[in-house]
Amino acid sequence: MSIRVLVCCEESIVGAGMRALLDQQPDIDVIGYTTGRESQAAAADLLPDVIVVMAPALTIENRRELTALAALAKVVHIAKAESACRSIEALRLGVRAVLAPDTSAEELVHILRTVSAGSAMVIPEAARGSFDRLPLRQASGLAASVVHTLTPREAEVIALLTQGKSNAEIALKLSVSAATVRSHVHHLLRKLGVGSRAQAVAVAYETGLISAIEQNSNST
Repeated sequence: MSIRVLVCCEESIVGAGMRALLDQQPDIDVIGYTTGRESQAAAADLLPDVIVVMAPALTIENRRELTALAALAKVVHIAKAESACRSIEALRLGVRAVLAPDTSAEELVHILRTVSAGSAMVIPEAARGSFDRLPLRQASGLAASVVHTLTPREAEVIALLTQGKSNAEIALKLSVSAATVRSHVHHLLRKLGVGSRAQAVAVAYETGLISAIEQNSNST
């Protein structure tokens, strides 16, 4: 079954190269191109599996539009990799992948397939490296209450999710099955009150949950 892709970008930068790249893939069906202002109506009408949003058609400042698109399909946002904080903000809106403009053609196709399968979120290397340098936030009330409900394995899983690991990578790292990882992720989403793994990562950083997990681990 083909992956139905809608591309949202400025009309002036819809290049023949990108069209040709996507059209050459036997499992990718580009169902349309749209601009930022028309993207929500187009997505509601065409029902894509994945929406590729290219800045400046929509940027992180277009929060309402990105949130609306993320409710309709899996969103891949291509924008300058400014910082981990900006990537986290995009994930919080429901975006599944944040890519740099210089992402290779091969990687873009791979990511479209990965995101369509729903097994991972993606953050560009330039931003991902700065995650480790983010200041540890003091745990909020939510983090303080949630951290004590997490099992040791769930705490390990959320930590690996924040590194952008896929279910398969987490399963390999923890020596468990992919089904077990999916179960842990499901429980984490319920405990954090979010609908996607990307939002779980955003909440983990925004609320200081990662810091709370580390402090709880050091005290046991």
